[in-house]
Amino acid sequence: MKNKYKALTFIVSSTMCLIIIYLHLYSHEKTQEIYLEQTEAAIIDIKKDFLKDTVNNISVEIDKLRESKYANYEKNIDSRYRRFQDELYLADEEFVKIFIDRFNEDLHTDMWTAFLWNEKTGEVLYNSSETKFESIEKAEENFKKELTSYALVGKGDIQGAFGVSKLYIDEIVKKEMGNLIRMRSFSNGSYIWINEIINFAGGKDYAIRKVHPNLIDEEGSYLSTDMKDAEGDFPYLEELNGINEAGEVFSSYYFKELNSSKISKKITYAKLYEDYNWVIAMGVHLDAIDVYTQKINSEIDSLSSESIIRLLGLILVILLIGFSILYLIDKKHVLNSTKILEKEINLDSLTKAASRRSGELNLSGSFKQFISTGKKTAIMMFDIDNFKDVNDKYGHEIGDLVLVEVVRSINHTIRTSDQFIRWGGDEFVGIFPDLKEEEVLSVGVKLLDAISSLEIPVENEVISVTISVGFSFFKDSDSDYNDVLKRVDDAMYKSKLQGKNKVNIV
Repeated sequence: MKNKYKALTFIVSSTMCLIIIYLHLYSHEKTQEIYLEQTEAAIIDIKKDFLKDTVNNISVEIDKLRESKYANYEKNIDSRYRRFQDELYLADEEFVKIFIDRFNEDLHTDMWTAFLWNEKTGEVLYNSSETKFESIEKAEENFKKELTSYALVGKGDIQGAFGVSKLYIDEIVKKEMGNLIRMRSFSNGSYIWINEIINFAGGKDYAIRKVHPNLIDEEGSYLSTDMKDAEGDFPYLEELNGINEAGEVFSSYYFKELNSSKISKKITYAKLYEDYNWVIAMGVHLDAIDVYTQKINSEIDSLSSESIIRLLGLILVILLIGFSILYLIDKKHVLNSTKILEKEINLDSLTKAASRRSGELNLSGSFKQFISTGKKTAIMMFDIDNFKDVNDKYGHEIGDLVLVEVVRSINHTIRTSDQFIRWGGDEFVGIFPDLKEEEVLSVGVKLLDAISSLEIPVENEVISVTISVGFSFFKDSDSDYNDVLKRVDDAMYKSKLQGKNKVNIV
């Protein structure tokens, strides 16, 4: 009988152990599935934000490059204008000859658009454009529309106008941006590409492949919306529909991986740069995301094995306590992992300033508080003056060091209640609760002084940088926080125009 009870006790205990182990394994499996799903979704969201920010930064780079080129060529126009002014003493015929020869013999004849006429007789003496104009007024009207800027020069009845075509400069910008994009490299096989849309209605040859680091030999080829990917889907049609509807689109399709013949699914973000009809896009293959999830899955499996061993030891003492401890360990692991992931999402990995994702949430919350309570909150934006020159001269590692030092200095200058956000690249946004309007400029000057006093040693040199700052406040007429961001951007641009290392409030 005693042996019978022992056997029964052993069977019951063994059965209970097996049941508890089974329940634990089942619970762990479900928890793991949920956690992996949430982790993958969070990683995809982060990747989408990265793709969108990178593409938007390309658009900003194009705008800045265009502005720089326009300004440089305007100097050429001014220089040539001064030379003509010095030659007004010549006789009319000599002046006309010099005017015509100067443009015909220029090394870059395609750069200039020039027009010379006799105001008294209406006779056209010179026209570098293939376009024939009905009148002088029509020519001037065309100049204003087609040229970045132009100059008028006159000697009595002889009147001339000349300038540089926007199309000429834009072709230079397109070429330089294409070269920059081809040279850029990103982790996990990501890259930027550009298609130029010819026909927004789609169909055959609706676009040209302008820049594609993964298909350089196919640059210049035509694309059609009836092209299919490996799964039979129509990625170009889906992209074009999204561009036509909203100017931007997230999509997914199957495509060849960089430097490989392997075809896998990728998510992409594409946005239209309207002035050039360029669709600027960037994507990441989901295989890259799988690497993260597989690593997490392996770590969870490792933890699971350890917890089962502990459970088997504890179950001999008391089954209930063992089960409870394992449950608490699993729960704590999930909570800690979630907190760590949230912290990584909310912090910029390089500078440790708040990320743009968390910054947008804070801006939205501050705006809602302003609407409900009227609480004054100052919003600031700045970027580092001539930061591109630092990267070009010293390299991106030194550029990253400059960003880190700027953030550290700003954090030492602002209050603990203020929030400091890396908005993108070398552009930063600040949120200053309860800051009075009369205090804004003094705060801005403190920030300018803090940054301009930085001395960053690089080999045998010391780098000094400055910033251009803009401030503004929420208004009752704002529809959301983006309205105040437009104003602080205008204020920052005003600081740039004033010579940089300045602060302005709009």
